[in-house]
Amino acid sequence: MKVKLTIFILILATQAFCQEFVQKKSVYIELGGSAGFGSVNYENIFNKNGKIDLLWRIGISGFPIDKNAGFVFIIPTTISGLIGKKNHKIELGIGQGISMSTKGRFFSLTTPVIGYRYQNAGKRFFYRVSYTPLISYILDFQYQNWLGISIGYNLNSMK
Repeated sequence: MKVKLTIFILILATQAFCQEFVQKKSVYIELGGSAGFGSVNYENIFNKNGKIDLLWRIGISGFPIDKNAGFVFIIPTTISGLIGKKNHKIELGIGQGISMSTKGRFFSLTTPVIGYRYQNAGKRFFYRVSYTPLISYILDFQYQNWLGISIGYNLNSMK
């Protein structure tokens, strides 16, 4: 009986916590940015405490390189923090761009993120501008300055 009661209390506590915290899910298109020439992305704000909102994102991109490398698929992943009040936020993060070509070539790039994000709390759309240098370190060290511009859409209801 004590085990059943303990399990029941744990389930209730978990449900109460989940109802209190609503994850913010979004999709956005990024031109430039951490995938190179552009990407389509999904993001989830998983910790919202009023001072710093923590989020993760995953995306997909692809483009032809040349006949030796073929077509390259890129999966950008990032963990970031949004710092600021209400509509205006600074985004700081770090990510990894994982790439695979149709000719079997694999490479990875580290992608820091330093940016600005405007998202009106009552609206579904948001806008981002970010500095996302591409850093390669597998075969040799390369650093490329890169910028990203994004337009996104919040999937959650705006209650």
